[in-house]
Amino acid sequence: MRKLIVAFCLLSVTGAFAQTEPRTESAIAVTLVEVPVHVYDRSGNAIRGLTAESFELTDDGTKREITHFEEIDVAHMTGKALLSPAARRNFMLLFDLSYSSPGTIGRARQAALDFIKNELTPADMGAVATYKAEGGFKLLTNFTSDRDALIAAVTTLGHPQFFHHSDPLLLAVESTGERMQVALTSPATSSRLPDNGDELSGAGIVQEAYTETMFERNEHNERQDVEFRRSRVSRQLAALASIGRVLDNVAGRKQIILLSEGFDASLIQGRESVGTAKETQLEAERILNANFPIDMETRYGNVSAAVALADMGALLRRSDVVLHAIDIKGLRTDVDASAGLKHSSNEGLYLLTRATGGEVFKNNNDLHSSFRALLKQQEVVYVLGFQAPAGTKSGIFHTLNVKLRKPGAKVSHRSGYYEPDGRISGVELALTAGQILLNDLPYDAIRMNVVAAPFPVKDKNPQVPVVIEIDGASLLQGVREQSDAAGVAKWQGINGELFVYAFDRDNKARDFLYQRFELDAAKVGETLQKSGLRYYGTLSLPPGDYAIKTLVRIPQATLDGFKRVDLTVPDFSKPAVTPPVAMGQAGGWLMVRGSKPDQGYEYPFAVASESFVPGVASSTPQRLALFLYHVDPKDVALNVTLKTPDGNSRPAQVSIVGVTAPDAAESSQMVLELKTDGLAAGKYALDLAVQAKAAGWSKAFTIPVSVQ
Repeated sequence: MRKLIVAFCLLSVTGAFAQTEPRTESAIAVTLVEVPVHVYDRSGNAIRGLTAESFELTDDGTKREITHFEEIDVAHMTGKALLSPAARRNFMLLFDLSYSSPGTIGRARQAALDFIKNELTPADMGAVATYKAEGGFKLLTNFTSDRDALIAAVTTLGHPQFFHHSDPLLLAVESTGERMQVALTSPATSSRLPDNGDELSGAGIVQEAYTETMFERNEHNERQDVEFRRSRVSRQLAALASIGRVLDNVAGRKQIILLSEGFDASLIQGRESVGTAKETQLEAERILNANFPIDMETRYGNVSAAVALADMGALLRRSDVVLHAIDIKGLRTDVDASAGLKHSSNEGLYLLTRATGGEVFKNNNDLHSSFRALLKQQEVVYVLGFQAPAGTKSGIFHTLNVKLRKPGAKVSHRSGYYEPDGRISGVELALTAGQILLNDLPYDAIRMNVVAAPFPVKDKNPQVPVVIEIDGASLLQGVREQSDAAGVAKWQGINGELFVYAFDRDNKARDFLYQRFELDAAKVGETLQKSGLRYYGTLSLPPGDYAIKTLVRIPQATLDGFKRVDLTVPDFSKPAVTPPVAMGQAGGWLMVRGSKPDQGYEYPFAVASESFVPGVASSTPQRLALFLYHVDPKDVALNVTLKTPDGNSRPAQVSIVGVTAPDAAESSQMVLELKTDGLAAGKYALDLAVQAKAAGWSKAFTIPVSVQ
């Protein structure tokens, strides 16, 4: 009789911990390099139909063979196809609150909403952020395809009264619902802004959010403090540079769309022109007489600011970030209704974008057309992949160059890639973790099994308990023995994080679980070696189809583990059967129970008043629990077959060994017993169909089975 191992993760499950070579973030980054490339003509039209032979790619001057090639026409894609992360279009809408007025911000906000609702394709990822000289960069939403989250972020621009996150990865917006809708439509907040006559709902929110910023800006401008204004520009350059370094953790090309009026370019490059004849004569007299010193930086530019601008451009290019700008001032003149005759220029925006190869969309009061022109260039992406040799130093930058064997076409691609250095900030953690979850990236340095099952709750959404078994040996990979002052060996501690997110069919995060854990390896190392860590938490989800995605991270050792489980939460007011779960035992595991303040669910895994912890079974015969609702067990028929490793089917040895029906009209449980006598070692699939004898409903499950 062979050892049986069954892992029940509902519709998509995994077997016992596979003893594969651990895959780490670093190993992936330096083994396969994917370079997204955009090609377009002089009119900005994307060029289609190129092949791998159309390109030549070099890495630090060495020609690399293109081993992987894809042409992806995003404009003609249908549905929500899961693209390679390198092929995705990633757009960050960055609202510049320091160099914009409430009126133009309101107009930019409307254009951004139109961009999200009408221009982004289902395969595109978007993020929303703000910048304020006094407060710095603030990420409002992670890169996501959740249009509702993006719309909420743009609508409120992060106003704390109406917008906030409760999850650490900025993926699940906690909607303020009616409060925000009332605020956006209330006469008290729907005021008219000086925006060429446009009426904007919720303008009062925008006005309130930026009153303080505008006051600070106007106060300092009135003082004409050049050094202060130059320091503000320097802070913006530094912030953009840091954003670029952070975005290096996001796969694929990143397009930052800066919505701004722009800063005074003379603070970096000096006065834009030699001035009038009188100004030129006055300067000449001052130089000759040496009686009136000339501000050389005002005339010829600030060297340190110019260096900072160059550094910013280099960092953005290296992280495959292209900075575009939309001049939200619209049509500019030298006459301002409030300030009279005043020189107005968007040259500051050109300085920012020119350094990254981006463009400025200007002199257009229709910002929607500016967005469309930008997307036109991004309709087609070519993904060039090559194998890179493992590097010897972390953090080293490798320069890439792509040439196109087609005259007259413009090629846009990332300038290179970094070898990971192991250092990561809080924002970088959110971005990289979000990338893994949204793109189902196959990280398996930390091995785990996941069990999830739905259960009804009176007058609430169904509860979905999630049981996660984390392989202890995987956790100990990142732990090193150290010696104390006396030379005695001592284990390091293990500090980890666990993320569980439930995404619906629209890839919207509907609920989440988050848990930090600290393990003293000196005390629990032996237990971890034998089994591991078992976590129990509960999600709350309405009926529907979901992807339950779990990520475990050990940042100190750069170890990640990812697992996806597909789950259907039924409508429990109708006949329903949930997938069977293995009646495992809790012994030998370190137990961690997660909870939320507003949850008080009863423990659902019980048959005949006997509780059990579902998990991976390691004994035979194996017992499985099947939960039925509004179904009479006497009316249930089972059809069970076993698919062998060679793809053939054979009858399975499954029998009903127990039925508990305290109230068959509401709920009941069946205990099934699975035997594998006579089966050769290997991986099988158990197909279990549950249906009513009198017809009317049926449910089918596929359960992987591993026989050893």
